[in-house]
Amino acid sequence: MESILKTAGAVIRQIDSFIDEIENGLLLFREAVNNYTDARTDDFEKRLHMVEEKESAADRLQRSIENDFLVHSLLPQFASDVLHLLDKTDDLLDKSKYVLQQFSVERPQLPDTIKTDFKSLNEMSMEASMEAIASVRVFFTSPESAKEHINKIYFYERESDRAANDLRRVIFQQTPGIDLAQMEQLRYFTRHVEQLSDAAEDVADILSLLIIKVML
Repeated sequence: MESILKTAGAVIRQIDSFIDEIENGLLLFREAVNNYTDARTDDFEKRLHMVEEKESAADRLQRSIENDFLVHSLLPQFASDVLHLLDKTDDLLDKSKYVLQQFSVERPQLPDTIKTDFKSLNEMSMEASMEAIASVRVFFTSPESAKEHINKIYFYERESDRAANDLRRVIFQQTPGIDLAQMEQLRYFTRHVEQLSDAAEDVADILSLLIIKVML
């Protein structure tokens, strides 16, 4: 990060901590969804609580970073773009918390026929999200190097779309014994998990433009 925020040591440390909170929260999300799929309810609820704590910690750090950017006039030519990038990065954890809370409230029943595909969707969506985190982290030290991660975000986002479509096909065409209401609920949760990769794509879009501005 020193290459962009050369004299802002405290802000550098806060951004590092912010990214750590998001990354750890996403890792917990991945395990929580797998716990739910495997009917390990207690483990799921523990990880949901941990994600909620990570999300709160990330929000506090984000507010502090925003304040420092304004008070110390850091990167005045890029400040709004950087803060927008951090806000979209935070969205990854916000959405993760929301998805897990919906699982906890609605408790959808996952038929055995979809569990493998559901885990595959979770994995692809998380790969996109983790690449988004990696791209943001490396941007502050080597903006040009972030491009490699951005390409991977787009790849995993497309894979997530494919996995979601495959899962919906299994739900509606290959899962006997469930009614339309359950099908619709399962489609709803499929979309929830898929949206994490969409949020990662938003990060990639913003970062792609920001890299161009910084490199000019």
